[in-house]
Amino acid sequence: MRLSLAEGVALRCPDAEDARVEGPGRSLRLGPLAPGVRAVFESLADGGIHEGEVPAAAGSDTTLAWYWLDLAGDGGLLSWTVEERGNLLLTLTPASASFLRHRATFDATQPLQLSRFAHTRMAEGRAVLDCPTVHATAALHDRRVVSLLFDMARPTLLARLNQFNTGIESFTLRELVRLLAETGILVPNGLDVPASEETQTALKQWEPHDLLFHLRSRGWGHQTRAGATYRFRGELPNPPAIKPSVTLETVELYRPDLAALRTEDRSFTEVVEARRSLRGRGATPLTVRQLGELLYRAARVRDVRTTQDGEITDRPYPSAGAAYALELYPLVGECQGLAPGAYHYDPLGHRLEKLSAPTPEFHALLDEARAPVEPYERPEVLMVVAARVPRLAWKYETLAYSLVLQDTGALVQTLYLVSTALGLRPYALGRSDPDFFQRVAGVDGFGEASVGAFAVSGGDPPDSAP
Repeated sequence: MRLSLAEGVALRCPDAEDARVEGPGRSLRLGPLAPGVRAVFESLADGGIHEGEVPAAAGSDTTLAWYWLDLAGDGGLLSWTVEERGNLLLTLTPASASFLRHRATFDATQPLQLSRFAHTRMAEGRAVLDCPTVHATAALHDRRVVSLLFDMARPTLLARLNQFNTGIESFTLRELVRLLAETGILVPNGLDVPASEETQTALKQWEPHDLLFHLRSRGWGHQTRAGATYRFRGELPNPPAIKPSVTLETVELYRPDLAALRTEDRSFTEVVEARRSLRGRGATPLTVRQLGELLYRAARVRDVRTTQDGEITDRPYPSAGAAYALELYPLVGECQGLAPGAYHYDPLGHRLEKLSAPTPEFHALLDEARAPVEPYERPEVLMVVAARVPRLAWKYETLAYSLVLQDTGALVQTLYLVSTALGLRPYALGRSDPDFFQRVAGVDGFGEASVGAFAVSGGDPPDSAP
């Protein structure tokens, strides 16, 4: 097995008394280096060194060299490459400073299997194995490693793996399995990671895709660029701040008197304390005037400003970078003064754009939003929240979808509070079929993806609400 400095890590020796190994977000101060230790670390920086070559390179300083190698490895500063006769099989690299190699965990007599959190993906023309629970990622250089991972989908003894069914020589195979087991990618007895019972109990309740999304969308991994990198600046145009009009058939909406509302509206504390998810119909049907006031107070464009990267807007709810990538699509089942059908809300003109009359997919979405308890009624209006994801992804690398969900939560809460102030019956939905929405709205699901849904029906006037 060959050891080398991980990607982005460097050996720095400004003077003889202050050697350091440094990488993004982590470092190890070596101080004054013994000659043998210096030779080993210089080899790490110059293409790497095989484990078997460490004693010869370190000489009398071998024990000290292994001590520093262990610290550097556990600090996420090293990569390990398994080779066979000069052919690369796998290179494992820590993905964060939380990486830890558990050298005492490998037991060749115990069945091992692939962690349920491990997954493969393609990156830069090669297969990559990720496992977020162990904060490591591995480049798969040889198809035989992929075959080995397939065999490890269920508990398997090392003795049952051999060159005949893997194509990998016995010694190399043992080194490969040992590395994957000591890092937690292969786990014993079906456990997810070598950890305490309490940790396993918590981890058991995570879905693999949820954990991966959580870590990746928070900027996890030293190899991951994240944040406002503007990676598409100069390559692709910034998607517009306001979605272009999609139809000529529009409905102008009521604009409430904000000055009057400042003196007559229910208090903020009263609204927050009264906020509830209220399913089913109220005493009075929803009107187009109420729908217009809800959209005006929760989602309209209040201002448009120009920046070096194009326009940004200001709206009643917050949005990452003032990008405002969310769109509202009211699906109107029943609303006094408004024909049933699918609409798109134009937040700048404060109007509805008619998309289509009710279709089978339209009815399916409203049926999906039925109250889960009797009387199982459809909401009068279902507002699908869609995200123009490229609007955020143009600026924010890695974090875009996470920011979409945060923006969606902010918009939904604003819709809740305004609905409560108006005495309506609102509730958010945990699911809404994205394929049905795509057909109803006539949009490309990659350019505009449904990310939430909010149902609203008529209720009681504000002065009679509890």
